[in-house]
Amino acid sequence: MSDQRIFAKYKANELRAELQVFDVKKSKTSAHKRKDALRKIIANLTMGNFTEMAFLYPEILKFWKIEDDLEVKRICHEYVRSLGSAKPKNAAEALPYILDDLDSRNEKVQIMALETLVAVPSPRFLEEATKTIISFINRRVIPPTVTKTAIYASEQIDFTENATRSHLLTLLLKFVERENTEPTLQVAALHALHTIHEKNIDLQPLRLPIDVAFKLLDLLPQLNEWDKALTLDSLTTAAVPESHDDAYEMIDIALTQLQHVNTFVALNAFKFIAYLLNYVDHVDENLIKRFSNSIVSLLNKPPEIQFLVLRNVILLLLSRDTPLLQLDVSYFFIEFNDPIYIKDTKLECLYLLANHGNLPRILEELEQYATDIDIQMSRKALRAIGNLAVKLDKESASDCVTVLLDLLEFGVDYVVQEIITVFRNILRKHPDDFTSSVKELVKYNDSVQEPESKNAMIWIITQYSCDIPNYLEVFKVFSSNILEENLEVQYSILTSSVKFFVKDPVPETEEICLQVLKICTEETNNPDLRARAFMYWSLLSMAHSSKNHIISAEAVKSVLDGELPVIELNTKLDPLVLEELELNIGSIASIYLKPVSQIFRSSRTRHLLQSPVLNKDRSNLKILSGSTSTVNLEGFDSLPEMVSHSSSDRSSSTAARKKMMNDYDKPAEKVNQLKGRRKSSVTSPSKISRKPSLLVRKLSMRKPF
Repeated sequence: MSDQRIFAKYKANELRAELQVFDVKKSKTSAHKRKDALRKIIANLTMGNFTEMAFLYPEILKFWKIEDDLEVKRICHEYVRSLGSAKPKNAAEALPYILDDLDSRNEKVQIMALETLVAVPSPRFLEEATKTIISFINRRVIPPTVTKTAIYASEQIDFTENATRSHLLTLLLKFVERENTEPTLQVAALHALHTIHEKNIDLQPLRLPIDVAFKLLDLLPQLNEWDKALTLDSLTTAAVPESHDDAYEMIDIALTQLQHVNTFVALNAFKFIAYLLNYVDHVDENLIKRFSNSIVSLLNKPPEIQFLVLRNVILLLLSRDTPLLQLDVSYFFIEFNDPIYIKDTKLECLYLLANHGNLPRILEELEQYATDIDIQMSRKALRAIGNLAVKLDKESASDCVTVLLDLLEFGVDYVVQEIITVFRNILRKHPDDFTSSVKELVKYNDSVQEPESKNAMIWIITQYSCDIPNYLEVFKVFSSNILEENLEVQYSILTSSVKFFVKDPVPETEEICLQVLKICTEETNNPDLRARAFMYWSLLSMAHSSKNHIISAEAVKSVLDGELPVIELNTKLDPLVLEELELNIGSIASIYLKPVSQIFRSSRTRHLLQSPVLNKDRSNLKILSGSTSTVNLEGFDSLPEMVSHSSSDRSSSTAARKKMMNDYDKPAEKVNQLKGRRKSSVTSPSKISRKPSLLVRKLSMRKPF
């Protein structure tokens, strides 16, 4: 049957007619018709037709007796899961059938029954689910797939009794520590422990014994991609090093996962190593390079993953005074086919990476973006240049101003308006350095049309009136149309007219000031604008009155035309927030750069657990240029082998472990291996195994007989 007929809304009576009551033998002959009717029920539940489908509960329960048809059982379980979450009371009739399926010899039926028990939010279902999960975890004769399902199902239970929860947590911890257990089951138990502690805020944060943490890390080569990622994610904050050597050794084990092709694994490895760096006193520069190379390799992923990586780059650039990344700015240059959210994020990265050394390359690139056919992209590039002038020193700001003045000569309206807008911030940061550019800006007075650029132009005219010979004529262009302007522009015109009179009380400025005050108090309808105009008028009246000496003209001038503070662009976040975000690399919190509690209210706030070697001052992490770190960063040939980490032999485990690869930052090449007689008898690894020479390539070619 086509999907169009299945995914159509039906009445309960229509489907009941198809689900006629058959005895078991007769219903087997009409299995195809029965399954089509059951598929229609599930499709209607998917589309939200719960009211009609709820009437078919008796018919569904009758078909549950057909034990030899796995698809029918799957549909019946899906029906109870879908309808049980909306109407838990109706699902009570199906509980005996679900418990019977738990005793089935078919693993798939047991898994379906367990998932159904956990999915229905009913006290009876919760009680049976808890008993079943504890029973399955305790019994070793249960098939591994069923045990794994039971462990993951424990994450979904909302415990009503603390004793039951404590008992389950003890069982899961013993399961993690148990010897001769399948690695995937140990990972499932570890993730369940981690999830239960995260969900229940009243519990203490999960903290594993250091030996258990090492044993789990040694399982990484045996795990699949999903289990590797879950292990690294769960061990973040749960594996707490007790010494610097422990931290270095953990970094040594996790380092190879940075080269993993799966983004989920690579990001969790990155998060885990970044977490461990809080427990070391210094780090080798080579490790920072490998960090950076792993990030660069992730920038070749699809746009959605690329956006996640770029947002985490911003987080890492903000998190420490000495950043953990050393990235060339060219990796963040914008491509023509990048989505708009990638372009915006790359501009943020360029802003954070900019310094005096790489500024010429960044300005050259931004100048090209400013002349782009995309108006929004052009505006953002111009704003980025202005922000760089505010962020960097005077010499760098001069280079930015030069680029902006060159772009001003294009005469394009939106370019001119954006440049005038950003110049206001530049002049507030460097008030005495670029006064010669003011006359050039005023020439484009007629091109200003947008409220923000008008405000900027009025501010520039007011603050630098002494450098503009005809500033009153230029200002009259705005003041004559005050009633037609935006409210924000009206505020600017009112304030500037008063400032002109206070700074230079001559008949020309007095005329403009009185004209603007009269319009704002008599002809405008906005009460806030009118109130401000009356306030200014009262101040001027008191200052220039011959009878009242409440306030002097100099005092009014200091109030209305005082020295402005130097503008600063603050890109720093709270240290505690940065610590929490660094522990959530790769999550949605790292995209918004906000604490997890602001995004998910019930989530636990992650923080670093105490340890004798915890580096409380993150800015004190030393980056050494030599190979002085105990982390093994030399050329490796194989993954680490299994090493037992007891308290006695952990110190010698690094030497016992085989060397690992460190060439993940290089492109993989297919190398023709020498076979037969050509195979080298040297036991040490060949120096040309990654990049074969011309001689090796010739020797490996097949020659004609």
